Amino acid sequence: MNDVQKEVRKLSRLVQFKNKDKSTLEHIAQISVWKRQLKITDRFENTSEKTLSKEMLDNYLDNYTFTCFNDIQNIGDLIFEEMAKLRFQKEIDKLLSEKKAALVNKLMPMLHDIESRIWELKEKVGIVGKKEVSDLTALQELQKKFKIYQNFNRNEFTFWAPVKCKDCQSTNVQPVLIRRRCNKEKFDILVHPAFSGRFLYNKEIFKDIREGKLTKEQGARYQRTSVKYIDWVLLNEHKIIEIDGVEKEEIDEFVDNNPNLKKASDYKE
Repeated sequence: MNDVQKEVRKLSRLVQFKNKDKSTLEHIAQISVWKRQLKITDRFENTSEKTLSKEMLDNYLDNYTFTCFNDIQNIGDLIFEEMAKLRFQKEIDKLLSEKKAALVNKLMPMLHDIESRIWELKEKVGIVGKKEVSDLTALQELQKKFKIYQNFNRNEFTFWAPVKCKDCQSTNVQPVLIRRRCNKEKFDILVHPAFSGRFLYNKEIFKDIREGKLTKEQGARYQRTSVKYIDWVLLNEHKIIEIDGVEKEEIDEFVDNNPNLKKASDYKE
């Protein structure tokens, strides 16, 4: 059981999370684990700065969506730089009140360097957009991210239904796109129990097939597919798929930051 799963189990026992669906609990748990791993308050000695840094981190996590721990580490660096900026501004204000213009002139370039680093870190985590990036490029980046998500979650949105030709009476199956189920009150996404991840794959069916409780023929019938497909899934269920136009490192990062999947290295063994 990994840290996220342990956190989900702990949260599920609390009254305020009693009616939360699993996907929401996993998201909250992942954020909680990342915060512990980041240890933002350890970067500061001053008690007031420790408190402020924690508030700043909570604010970023509440208002922006991050998909990997690397982004969270960059947020930690961003908060460190923002705290340094506050210190410089206070010192400059003090020197200005004391009419020490020469010292102020020495500090201003250092303040501007910090502000540049803050902007770069905000660009890196997507809080602000790069000035040279066009709307089209930003859309392409979004499409690229969705392409990874879509390939890893294709069957969360699809089921296969039997069809019969009116002319020749031959039978076949075809994919039917379904809307992702949502919580009616808060519109939280609910994972459909009948589908799992990258291809037509029901965890419980394949678990029973591996344990000998179901035959491959029964599994094929339940999933409206063939025995050859069952054999293929059993052979490939622990492999990472390749996606045209997406770098292997990006797929590995998606896998490593998905609490429902093993580490990318485990799939390659």
